[in-house]
Amino acid sequence: MLRLKNSIAHNSNQLVTNIKEEFQSDRTAQLEKQVPFIGIKKFAEKLQLNYQQHPAKPRQFKNASLFSDGKTNIAALSLVLRGVAEVLSQKMDLSWKAEVNGTLSYEQEVEGGQGKIFYYVTDNSEPPQPETLAQEAALAAIDQFDPRACAIHLIYCALAASLDKPWEGNFVINHSQLLEYTGLVRRRDLCKHEQLSILYHLLRQPAQVLACITWPQQGEVGAFTVADLKIWEITIVRNFKTDKAGNNKLVGLKVIGQPGVWTKYFLNKSKYYCHTGIITKKTVQKLFSIGKQNAGAARMLIWLTFQIKPGIQDYVTGKTLIEIAYGADRVAIAQADRQLRRQLADDFETDLKVLQEVGWLAELETGPAWLIDSAHKKRPIGFWDELLNTRWHFILPTEVQERLTLRTTQPSVNNIQPPPGNVIREARKAKSWSREFFATIMGKSVSWVDAVETGHRKVSQKDLPKLFNILEL
Repeated sequence: MLRLKNSIAHNSNQLVTNIKEEFQSDRTAQLEKQVPFIGIKKFAEKLQLNYQQHPAKPRQFKNASLFSDGKTNIAALSLVLRGVAEVLSQKMDLSWKAEVNGTLSYEQEVEGGQGKIFYYVTDNSEPPQPETLAQEAALAAIDQFDPRACAIHLIYCALAASLDKPWEGNFVINHSQLLEYTGLVRRRDLCKHEQLSILYHLLRQPAQVLACITWPQQGEVGAFTVADLKIWEITIVRNFKTDKAGNNKLVGLKVIGQPGVWTKYFLNKSKYYCHTGIITKKTVQKLFSIGKQNAGAARMLIWLTFQIKPGIQDYVTGKTLIEIAYGADRVAIAQADRQLRRQLADDFETDLKVLQEVGWLAELETGPAWLIDSAHKKRPIGFWDELLNTRWHFILPTEVQERLTLRTTQPSVNNIQPPPGNVIREARKAKSWSREFFATIMGKSVSWVDAVETGHRKVSQKDLPKLFNILEL
């Protein structure tokens, strides 16, 4: 029997209630009060034109990695974003309900029901106000969600956390970076066209999940409502090349992402909340590699990433873990199905091994000796109930603990020197970008570009991450 060393935090089962009609009728009025999205269509069109007219030159500058230490990065990990990951991974195992207008929604309670988050899905996330799908269409869209999109979602979460004012800015990421972060670059059995096609299929899925948020007052921060449904605004710029047979092959892509209005409330240190955590590169790559074949482990991994907080010694029952991994309906059916009980117990043991591979150590707080005693080769009668009643405590991966230690011992990280103006100018020219186009991407004026490139002005610390990422320094 496998020796298990791992655990988790408390996860209250979400209770789904019917949405009040007055909340529904008031949503249009709320939408009008929200901060509108900054339009990025013109920017995307310009980038598309530039991308097609000026094919990529031989790379002279190294990509700035999202995982600068090779292992970890800060990411937005609020409850709102956790719900998006749950929709992408748990799909129809969540408690979806039809609203009075026929729209399908999944509800999460906040602070014991004082606030609520309603999740919806769309099949077209591009319009400023995307349509929330009714039951039949929503079910079809949910069925198409791929758990590997959770890895993409985590990448977006990290990119959003790197922006100074994410509700006003956007991020750009290219296929080379995405292939590295997801580990897809190691798939030697796939040609580049196939690798990029897989990415393209997944990149918009996080943006297909929408949310309407009513948040209660907490301490000095008053209650608020975010009725602008978009979590992510995603535009994909593709580059094709015709092969000898006359077929168009996908040879490159870039993603232009704009976080939604939710960031004004959950990534805002000055006025509201800044809900961030640490993600590991191993987690992102493992999610991408096992998402389709091992959904149970992927579900637990994504739940752990959002749920477990440093220094909080909460516990989770075996029943909660198993319901997260395989769905509450299957767990209920297993009560009367001996073969299904055995299968789920086997899967659970295997999936805990997968979590260990990523660095999550699960410690058995309370439970039967046969779970941790390798001498027991056979499960005893009544093993299923014993397994459901176990309590687990999960320990953060070593990489996360090291990052936390580094953050507390380092006096300052604002010691990165901005590159000289001539380096910035040469990097811009290597991409065949005009000063006007570069200014648009950076969210600056042309005079700012001139001042930086001539050395009359230095790039500020808050703008450096974006500069390194865009110019691939």
